[in-house]
Amino acid sequence: MSAVPKSTYGKITDEAVEQVRRRLHKVYPITEPFVRYVNSDSIRHAARAIGDMNPLWIDPAYGKTSRYGRCMAPPALLYAVTWGSWDMRRGEGLPGVHGLHASDKWTYYRPLLDGDEVHATKEMTALEDRTGKYAGSSKMQRREFKYYNQRDELIARCVMSAVRTEREAGKEAGKYMDIPRAKYSDDEIRKIDTDTGAEEVRGKKTRYWEDVKVGDPLQPLVRGPLTVGDMIAWMMGVGSPHIRSGQYWLAYRTQSPKIAVKDPETGIPQPVERVHWDSFMAAEIGMPAPYDYGSQRGAWATHLMTNWAGDDGWVAEVFAYYRGMNFLGDTVWIQGEVIEKWRGAKSGIGYVTCQFHGINQRGGDIMPGTAVVALPSKGAPLPAFPIDYEADRRV
Repeated sequence: MSAVPKSTYGKITDEAVEQVRRRLHKVYPITEPFVRYVNSDSIRHAARAIGDMNPLWIDPAYGKTSRYGRCMAPPALLYAVTWGSWDMRRGEGLPGVHGLHASDKWTYYRPLLDGDEVHATKEMTALEDRTGKYAGSSKMQRREFKYYNQRDELIARCVMSAVRTEREAGKEAGKYMDIPRAKYSDDEIRKIDTDTGAEEVRGKKTRYWEDVKVGDPLQPLVRGPLTVGDMIAWMMGVGSPHIRSGQYWLAYRTQSPKIAVKDPETGIPQPVERVHWDSFMAAEIGMPAPYDYGSQRGAWATHLMTNWAGDDGWVAEVFAYYRGMNFLGDTVWIQGEVIEKWRGAKSGIGYVTCQFHGINQRGGDIMPGTAVVALPSKGAPLPAFPIDYEADRRV
């Protein structure tokens, strides 16, 4: 495979931007998802991808005693339908231009249960000019995904945003290059292990809306120190957009040459996704080390909220912003609190709004965000699905 000319590789050109704009607001089905069938295997793999041991996902006997009568899929599984698919990025344009995951806004309406099937659509909704410290002039690209079960009932929606940047611009700016690699003493590792082990799954202990107070803290979720193994676990559970083998890899880079980058030491074409484990590729875009997947971080945020909500609560929304980088070796404490209580004007369902922050070992907030949870009320039936908190609040 010939090298991509340096003059065009990773550049945002007027022609490429115009091609993208012509594709806005066209809806396409996801035809090559990593997961289509929701079963004990796909559920377990998604849970393991983020280190989530909630028995509602992974224990069939426990699932039978829940309100659902069987195991439920963790919200992270939906990333396997779109993010981990082989065609989510097809037709997005700007070939060779790097993408940094900026945010995910998830709205959840119904559960996905063991035995269900899931399918999704994608729509590119915006391509906006953006200026930032990392790479100067860039583009903010937004997509909306809708997820449906085998009865074509709407399960969830996700508005996913990514910053598209020119590779050389990020390297030249050098915003992150002075950040030192994380190092820990044995005592610090023991403290991280203790904090990780303190994770609390609410489970069958129902959290009632009446008992929640504004200012109540969320039990922190700790992830790290980040390793290549974490990235492998993530891909094993939800798939990978670019990692392919044999004839699949040859066909992919033949069809989309800019999806591969030649290793300067070996001459071997490598997938652009290796920024998440390869120091050379990370340095090419101005990073001092490989870093996590934004989607992986977003799945951790939703994990925090399902832990807190318990079996009878319903996580209705998670809006996570990815700020700064989570480099190999970094540790993040995802913590938060209740900031609002209210009842649905139409349904009377009790909702709470929470805010959360992902604080790393340097004190940086790499994932601020908010969440909305529907909770059961004492003496009342459990909230019925679908739960649409946005419509409930507008009435």
